[in-house]
Amino acid sequence: MKSIQFNFRRQCQQDPEEAGSDSVSDLVDIDFAEPPATQDEDSASSSLNTGVAPASPTTAGGKQYKYNAQWEKAFPWLHLEGNVMFCKYCKAEPQLAGKLSSFVVGNPHLKKDTVKKHNASKKHIECRDIHIIKSTNEYPVTVQSAPRRQNNFPASHFTSPLKMTTPQYDMSHTLPPHTLTRLAREWLAEDTPNFDPAGLCVGSHEVEAKLLCKTPCSVLAGRPFFTAVFTELSCTVEWAHTEGAQLGPDAVAQTAVVRGPARCVLLGERPALNCLARASGIATRCSQLQSIAREAGWHGHVAGTRKTTPGFRLVEKYAMLVGGVSMHRQDLSGMVMLKDNHIWASGSITQAVRNARSVCGFSSKIEVECGSREEGSEAATAGADIVMLDNFKPQELHAAAQLLKEEFPSVLIEASGGVTPDSLPQYLSPHVDIISLGCITQGCPVVDFSLKVQKPVAFPIIFQSQ
Repeated sequence: MKSIQFNFRRQCQQDPEEAGSDSVSDLVDIDFAEPPATQDEDSASSSLNTGVAPASPTTAGGKQYKYNAQWEKAFPWLHLEGNVMFCKYCKAEPQLAGKLSSFVVGNPHLKKDTVKKHNASKKHIECRDIHIIKSTNEYPVTVQSAPRRQNNFPASHFTSPLKMTTPQYDMSHTLPPHTLTRLAREWLAEDTPNFDPAGLCVGSHEVEAKLLCKTPCSVLAGRPFFTAVFTELSCTVEWAHTEGAQLGPDAVAQTAVVRGPARCVLLGERPALNCLARASGIATRCSQLQSIAREAGWHGHVAGTRKTTPGFRLVEKYAMLVGGVSMHRQDLSGMVMLKDNHIWASGSITQAVRNARSVCGFSSKIEVECGSREEGSEAATAGADIVMLDNFKPQELHAAAQLLKEEFPSVLIEASGGVTPDSLPQYLSPHVDIISLGCITQGCPVVDFSLKVQKPVAFPIIFQSQ
């Protein structure tokens, strides 16, 4: 039985079309049922494995469904209490899963399809990952599942050479310590270039300040910058949430506690909050865009741009990483991008690509901004690695991208210009590898944080009579 199951899974993974699978769950959760057991055998198995009386059957559409304890072998999170099913992982993380989630309060629909749908849900996967981290002290490995069919495209079409993932890494390790120190000193010097008259009012006695997030369902980003500012002022920061965590859903969520001399805490307050509010706002938008792309079954890269705040690019690019999207190029030195002005100054796309390649050699990619399919074809023929279809309408984009992919299968296609969170689904195409959005940083809402110094507790003085 096991060998048959393995061979069928492998066949599905190699050729989803021939296997007749219509969804991810079909490929991941396919199993071959054991020979049907009698009612007595099924009841005995349920009692033996769960330690509780067999659940009463669920009736739906005239058909009865009954809990099978064998499901727990395939789904170790599954737990039966009375006549309802629970998820051990989601019950342990009700804030994340949702306090009213059916598998937190108990799901009475005793059907395997119900169990499988919960197993594939985003919230369950997040709770499962937290369980793995807590129990093993290791981050879970994200496995790419088979592509879903969406928008009437065959499953085989959603196979971009770039795979969009959100790895569970500590992104702060990408930031050099000396860079954090330099930035913190620059921000503090900008905010307090000479005297701090208000510092006289509060002095240097030790205080405690609570960091509060007042924008529910935000993604926390920017911890390293926030901490670097207060470290420079001899203060300490104790975080209640990890980088990339979703804050809320409560209206106000305590995020961290800052301790140190009163005047130093207040000196660092505004620079630190500016970094955290901006980074978290960008990470939140990136997470939302990533969710849109994933739910559509698209496996390309959502990417940012160089449209960043001068002097603040490192913070904003880092926030993109935390939010799960591609940063695109860091700067002009990172990758050659030939835009319309470069091409006009050079005389042609072909000449511009030739000139750029003579300088950057083999170690850098060349991307060309194109306003038509013909320009894209010229760029790819000249040796461009990436063709950017700029300011195309969705239907025009789909047609041009398909023709270019058929002619140049190894060339990456990027869509850019005018894409917003609302219009992103219209641009998702099996022939587009990258979609870059300037709105990730331009016009992006910030997350509302505040830092509140706690009032000292006054203890009453009790006089004892002699």
